[in-house]
Amino acid sequence: MKLKASFFPWLVLVFLLTNLVHESAHWLMGAAFGFEMRFGLNAVSYLSATEPWQRALADGAGPVVTIIQGIVAYLLVMRGGSARVFAFLYVAFFMRLVAGLVSVMHPNDEARVSLFLGMGKWTLPVLVAAGLAVLVVKGSRRLQLTWKDQLACYAVASLAVTAIVGLDRFMR
Repeated sequence: MKLKASFFPWLVLVFLLTNLVHESAHWLMGAAFGFEMRFGLNAVSYLSATEPWQRALADGAGPVVTIIQGIVAYLLVMRGGSARVFAFLYVAFFMRLVAGLVSVMHPNDEARVSLFLGMGKWTLPVLVAAGLAVLVVKGSRRLQLTWKDQLACYAVASLAVTAIVGLDRFMR
């Protein structure tokens, strides 16, 4: 199977939807604790004081939802899902990989939770990204995607991340 040109606008849409759901999970967990927060396209800001364990749960809520998305998409791809379903798997992987890479400069979701749990900054980011990478590889094989398909997914996903981060900063 070769990904068609119509797949890539879909990939961007899935990226935007996944990001909104991911940030909503953070916000909902924080709201459940009564935190005052600001919702952004690429981040949720905590405007009130938090207990460390509450913050860890709110920080972890987004990745948990994104990981579930990736697992469900993987299962659907393996049961005969389409490239459209694969987009949800790829986006889950790419988002968590980029979040892990950003942790070099500023600890992101999994890195903060990993530090809270006393596991070091890199344990959870590496485990999550590696686990989702395995699912992407298996899903890619199932759909018989080529290295050119993967390169195109990477390029479009990179542009989508850049656009989302840029829009988030512009909207603040």
